[in-house]
Amino acid sequence: MLFASFFNSDNTEIVESTYTDLYQYKAYIGKHDIVTNTKSSYWFVDQNIVSCMTGQNENIKSNILCVEIFGYTPEHRTSTYHKYTDLPYINGCSSKQLIPPNRLGDPTWQMLYIPEHTSEQEHHIHSTTRIVYVAKGYGLSHVGTKNKVTLTELHPGKIIILDKMVPHHFSTTDSDLLVIPLHIFSSVGSSEQNHPMFNGTHRI
Repeated sequence: MLFASFFNSDNTEIVESTYTDLYQYKAYIGKHDIVTNTKSSYWFVDQNIVSCMTGQNENIKSNILCVEIFGYTPEHRTSTYHKYTDLPYINGCSSKQLIPPNRLGDPTWQMLYIPEHTSEQEHHIHSTTRIVYVAKGYGLSHVGTKNKVTLTELHPGKIIILDKMVPHHFSTTDSDLLVIPLHIFSSVGSSEQNHPMFNGTHRI
């Protein structure tokens, strides 16, 4: 069964993945003291910052959202976010890579900007799970099949967990909307011989 779940970051929840995808996760919503381990990575969102880090067998504090991804241990990276984007997305929206995947399949923090009065964003699905933090603005989430769509109000601090293959889209009226999605598994990314360093090298 396909699900979309909605939470408020001022509440305390823990949600674990149900699919046997490449990367399994546990989402800590709200305030948590988390005991990390060296076999997981931790993906945080806070005020204007996203980051990822490998566990160090120590306690860390999360205030809004932290997603533990099991079996993936990247270098520590961090990025700020704001509404300025540089990549196109569907239906007049735009996006930005905050923490890009190092290679195909790696998790990634992205940013999606939806202008005001974007009511015609196409209904769509993703082949991988998304955990989405509403950073700024207001709008509506439309989830479900064509004949049965559930509407949920979106506001700053809202967190959405979209299982893979869940039909959905977002809409806005008199406010724009800025959301920060974590892709647990990325559909595209750098590969062994398709990345900036390799493509910028010319044999002589």
